[in-house]
Amino acid sequence: MRNFLKMLSKLTIRRELLIVGILFLLGLTIRIGLIVLADEPIDRDALEYYSIAENILGNHSFSIDGVEPTARRSPGYPFFLAFCMAIVGNNPNYLYFIQALFNILTILFGYLAMRRFAIKPQIRLLILFLFIFSTSFIYVNVFYAEIATMFFVALLFYISVIQKLNNKNTLRAVLQGIIIGILILLRPTFLYLPIFIIMAVIFYRICFHNLHCKEYIIASILALCMLLPWSIRNRLVFHQWIPLVSAGGSELWQANLEIEDRAVWYSVTDIGKYKDQRAQSAQLQSRLRSEYIEQFNLSSSIELNNYLKQRTKEIIFSHPFRYAVLCLNRFLIFWFSPPIGATTLKSISPILFWIILIFKYSITILAITGLRQLSKHNFEQFCPIILLVVYLTLLHSAVHSIQRYFLPLVPISYFALAYSVNVLSEKYKILTTND
Repeated sequence: MRNFLKMLSKLTIRRELLIVGILFLLGLTIRIGLIVLADEPIDRDALEYYSIAENILGNHSFSIDGVEPTARRSPGYPFFLAFCMAIVGNNPNYLYFIQALFNILTILFGYLAMRRFAIKPQIRLLILFLFIFSTSFIYVNVFYAEIATMFFVALLFYISVIQKLNNKNTLRAVLQGIIIGILILLRPTFLYLPIFIIMAVIFYRICFHNLHCKEYIIASILALCMLLPWSIRNRLVFHQWIPLVSAGGSELWQANLEIEDRAVWYSVTDIGKYKDQRAQSAQLQSRLRSEYIEQFNLSSSIELNNYLKQRTKEIIFSHPFRYAVLCLNRFLIFWFSPPIGATTLKSISPILFWIILIFKYSITILAITGLRQLSKHNFEQFCPIILLVVYLTLLHSAVHSIQRYFLPLVPISYFALAYSVNVLSEKYKILTTND
C-alpha cells in the first residue's frame, strides 16, 4: 500500500500540468452543462441587473425602466454585463458562458497562488479538485455579482503572493487599491472596507510598532478615489453622495427587527428549515415595515430607512443577549452553512449527508486555522486579505447573513485550506518530496 501511494505521489508530481488541464476542462464542461440543461428562474435582483445593462447599451443611462435613473444597484456588475453584451449579445446563455469562464479563471488564480507559495503538488491537486467541484459554481447561470466578486478577490489574493512585488510595495498597494475599488463598485458590502483597513492598521501600528502603514493607506485612499465619479453622479442626480443605502438598502437594518418578536436561531444544518425560517422572517420584516410607514406617516424610502436605523439600534440595546445569539448564529451560517443540495441529499441518505456535512465543517475549520497561520507567517504581506476576511465576517455576523454572501471568501478559504494541510504534512512528514 505504501509503495502504491509513493508511485501515485510521483505520478501526480510528474503529470501535474496534464492533470490540472483535465480538471479545468472537466470543470468548464460541467459549468456549460449546467447553463444549457438547468433552467434557472430569473429573480428580481437578476432581472434588474440585466435590465440596467441593456439600458446602458441602449443609451438610456443607468436605469431599470429605461426612463428614470436608479440608485437601487451599484454600478460595477451592470457595467460588466453591458460590456459582455457588447461582445456576445443579449442572449442570457452567452452571458452565462462568460461567467463560467470567469469562474474558471478564479480557480486558476487560486492554483497559481498555491504554486507561487510552494504548496506541495499533491495538496495543490487535491485543493484544486475541491475548488473546481465546490457548489459555488451553480451561480454561473444567474445574474448575481458574486461570480465577478470572487474573481477580483482571487486576483487581489494573487497579487499578495507574487514575490516580484515584495520589493515594490507601492506598486502592490496601487494594484490592491484598484481591485478594492472595483469590489466596492461591484458590491456596496465592501464600501467601508478601506476605512476598516486604515483603522485596523493604525491600531496594529500603535500596539505592535512593527507594521508599515503607508502602503495600506495608499491602497485604501485609492479605492475610495475610484468611487468619486459615481459619487459625483449620485450627488447630482439624487442629492446624496451614497444613495444606495437610502434607496432600498434598508435590508441590512431590518434584518435585526426580528429580535423582539421571534426566536433568533436559524438552522445551521437543515437548509430547507433555514429557508422556511428566512421566509417567515421576511414576512415579519415586511409587516413591521408597513406598520412603521402607517404609524409614523413615513412618505419616502429615506425617512423609512432613517427610522429603521433608529428602531434597530433601540432593539439591539434593549436585547443585547438576543443580539449576541443572533450574531453567533449568523457567524455559523456565514462560515458553516450546509452544502447546497443538502435537503435532497438528506432525503436520499441521512448517513451520507452527515458524512459530507462533517467533512465540510472539518475543511472549514482547517481553512480558518490556515488563515491564522498565514497571518502569523507574514502579516504585512497578507494584511489586506486577513482584514477583508475579518471585515466581511463581522459585517454579516452583525447585520445580515445569506449563503451566497460568503462566496467572495471562497478563493481565500481554499488557499488557506491548502496552506493548513501543507503545514500539517510538513509537521508529520507526510507527502515528502523523497517519497
